[in-house]
Amino acid sequence: MNSTLALIINIPTLFLLYILTYFTQALSGKRQFYGISLNSDYFNKDEFKHLDKKYKLFMTIGFIISLMIELMSIYIFKAYVISSSLPILIFCLYSFVVYINIHNKVKDLKYELSVNISDLNLEKTKIILDTDFIQKKNKIIKRYSLLLLIPLIIATLVGIYVLVNYSSIPDTIPMHWGPNGDADAFSDKSFIKIFTIVGMMIGLGIIIYISSISSLKTRAKLSIDSIDNSKKAHLHYLNMFGITFLFLNIGCEVLFIEIFIATLNASSVNTLILCIATIIIILASIYLIYLYYKSPNKSKNAVYSVDDDDSLWIWGCIYNNPNDPSLFVNKRFGVGWTVNIGTNKGKIFFTLPFIIILVSLLLI
Repeated sequence: MNSTLALIINIPTLFLLYILTYFTQALSGKRQFYGISLNSDYFNKDEFKHLDKKYKLFMTIGFIISLMIELMSIYIFKAYVISSSLPILIFCLYSFVVYINIHNKVKDLKYELSVNISDLNLEKTKIILDTDFIQKKNKIIKRYSLLLLIPLIIATLVGIYVLVNYSSIPDTIPMHWGPNGDADAFSDKSFIKIFTIVGMMIGLGIIIYISSISSLKTRAKLSIDSIDNSKKAHLHYLNMFGITFLFLNIGCEVLFIEIFIATLNASSVNTLILCIATIIIILASIYLIYLYYKSPNKSKNAVYSVDDDDSLWIWGCIYNNPNDPSLFVNKRFGVGWTVNIGTNKGKIFFTLPFIIILVSLLLI
C-alpha cells in the first residue's frame, strides 16, 4: 500500500463515520434524546438544543483531530497499516466519551425540568395485543428464518469442504489480501489455522443470521391513533427489513466463501466478486438505516413499552432487563438494534463476537 491508496481508502471511511455520528440523534427517532426517553415536543427546547449543538461541535473537533492523525500516519510516519485503524479507533472512543457526557447532561436536565414540567416523559399508553397481527408477523419471520439459512448453509458446506481437503492445501497459505486481490501476508499451513479461519467465518455468519432474525422479532409498537394503518405499516416494513437482511447475509456469505476458496488454493481473491459483494453489503446497510429511520416503532405516537423505561438502560445504549424475554430491542441512540444483556442468551450473544475474534487472533 502507498500513500495515495491509503488516502483514498481511509479518508472517506473516516468522513463517513463522522457524518454518521454527527447525525446520530436525527436518525434515532422521536422517542429518545441522546438515550433518554423524552417527549419530542421538547426536543427543540433551548436547553436541549444547546446540548445537541455541543455534541455536534465536539464531533467536528474529534473528526479534525482524527484527520490530522490520519495524515501524519500516512505522510510523516509512513505507517499505512496503522493509518487504516488507529485514527478510526481513536475517533470511535472519543465519540463514545462525548456521547456519555451529553447523555448524562440530558438526564440531569430532564430531572431538573421535570419539577415544573409534567409531560417531559413519554406518555405511558397501554400495550396493544392483537393475535391476528402477531400471527401475520410470525409468518413473515418464519419465512425469512428459512430464506436466511440458505446462504449460511452454503458457506458452511464450503468451509467443511476446505477442512476435508486439508491435505491438498499448499504448505504456505495466505492470511491477508490487499485491495488488488493479491495476497500480501502468508503463514505456514497448519490444521489449527485453517480450522480457525473456517470457524471464525462460520461463527460470524451464525452471528449475522441470529442478529437478523432477532431484529425481525423485536416488538412492534403500534400507533394508538390508527391501529389498522399501523398494523399494515409494520407488516410492510417487516417484509422490507427481511428482504434487506437477506441481501446483507448473501453479501457477507459470498465474501466468506471467496476467502475459503482463496485459502484452499492459496491464491488471490476475485476482486470482481469482492466488489459486488461489498457493494451489496453497503447498499443493504444504507437501506437498513433508511428503513429503521422510517420505521413506525420510532414514531412519536407509538405505544409505550417496557424498553422505554430509562432505568433499564446503562448509559442509554445498553439494555439490561432480566424480565424482558426479548433478545434484541430497538436502539435508543443511533440506528439498529441492541442486545438485552439482562438475559442469559443476551449475555452470551453480547460477548460471543469478542470471544471469536480474540481466539482467532491468538490462534492465528
